[in-house]
Amino acid sequence: MQVSIASIREQRGATVSFDFSMPPSECDGLAPDLVAVSPVWVRGTITNAGESMFVRAQASGTFEMACSRCLKPVAAALNASFEERYRRMTPGSQTGPKETSSADDDARPYHGDRIDLSGAVRDHLLLQIPMKPVCRPDCRGLCPHCGADLNEAECGCRPAEGDPRLEVLKELSRRLDPMN
Repeated sequence: MQVSIASIREQRGATVSFDFSMPPSECDGLAPDLVAVSPVWVRGTITNAGESMFVRAQASGTFEMACSRCLKPVAAALNASFEERYRRMTPGSQTGPKETSSADDDARPYHGDRIDLSGAVRDHLLLQIPMKPVCRPDCRGLCPHCGADLNEAECGCRPAEGDPRLEVLKELSRRLDPMN
């Protein structure tokens, strides 16, 4: 996912647009148990801001992950809009320009006439993954005792009666309750 900036590198305020897709095979390894099922589209612009390049982009794709309740596959569309700043690295420098302002401390590095957007796209798509994806809002999940899928049928296990460590509090509650 590299974009050429040769045409705007010497002209402050100049902009170059980009629009490309990554095949699902190149998106493997984005996160554990996350599989791309469609190409990831990346569109945006790069603007020469003088000492740095300013990237404004959108990335989107459909990914498959496991339901957090029943472990069945769930397809989710991930869409990320982001802005990033890139600073040119000189061939001999390891950490970047020596004089950086606090505004550029979070700038990503680039070398030569190309900016590699793959790290920014990956980071921003990862932020869009649902914390607890579910196959449907009323998913009942798996039985904690036998592992049966409760969406398909009842398993016959007796429901848990609670934490045995709390039995002392239940007994105290029974003693203090005048209606008991």
